[in-house]
Amino acid sequence: MHTASSFVALTALAMLTIASGETRPAPLPDVGDGAPELTNESWLNTTGDRPLRLADLRGRVVLVNFWVFTCGNCTRSLPSLIDFDERYRDRGLTIIGIHTPEFPPYSGEHDRENVRRAVRAYGIRYPVAQDNDRRTWNAYGMRFWPSFVLIDRRGVIRYAGAGEFHERDGTYDDWSRRIERLLAEQTPTVRVRAEPVAGGIRLTLQPEAGARINARAKPALELANGTVLRFDSPHLTPDSAYFAEPPTVVAPRGADLKHGTLRASICPPGERYCRELVLPVDL
Repeated sequence: MHTASSFVALTALAMLTIASGETRPAPLPDVGDGAPELTNESWLNTTGDRPLRLADLRGRVVLVNFWVFTCGNCTRSLPSLIDFDERYRDRGLTIIGIHTPEFPPYSGEHDRENVRRAVRAYGIRYPVAQDNDRRTWNAYGMRFWPSFVLIDRRGVIRYAGAGEFHERDGTYDDWSRRIERLLAEQTPTVRVRAEPVAGGIRLTLQPEAGARINARAKPALELANGTVLRFDSPHLTPDSAYFAEPPTVVAPRGADLKHGTLRASICPPGERYCRELVLPVDL
């Protein structure tokens, strides 16, 4: 592991988590804080090499890796990150490489084509930002190459650490479990809108932008008295897998809509797999 002032390799991985009893090294960002936005303008492996922002990734888990291609500890960790990308991208993980040079510009680390060649040589397919001015490095309080920050679907920092690790070693397994844990977390990706109509109250299930509601597993609202209201819509996607417009149901006049439970299968933005959500509803 490189420090910002030396090439000293450290084999111990400094980990930081929300679990009690784990250490919190001073250089790493605070768990529970909102992740600082990415302001880098030079990117590789994005559509049209356009800048990527964390705000665009709400609803996905994000693993940020601070690295530089001249750092052996960094490059020896890349196979693990590439494996994570292959295993978890379709399940909702986005990996972002923040390429932060260690040496002055004459070293070649600042050169975009050098970074592009390294990205290709190592088989990196996830987005990589050039952090030549160390703006993102400083925003996250980094001091080590490589460093890692794991951000949940809400944009909150949940874990951070620094140091080299390898495929299938203990630290790899730790990161894998953390990614799995955040991917499995339920998030409120839908809301229920209520409006009075003739004969009762129309309830509309409104997903967040980009999310899709599974039409093959009909969403249902279970009321406190045990009544089950099932949402539906005649308008589906061509494959009949998702609702093409928000599904609705009419609750009978006088129905108690407090303390209900919504069950729905939702495919969050950018994901191919739906997740079963169980959410409290109090209208």
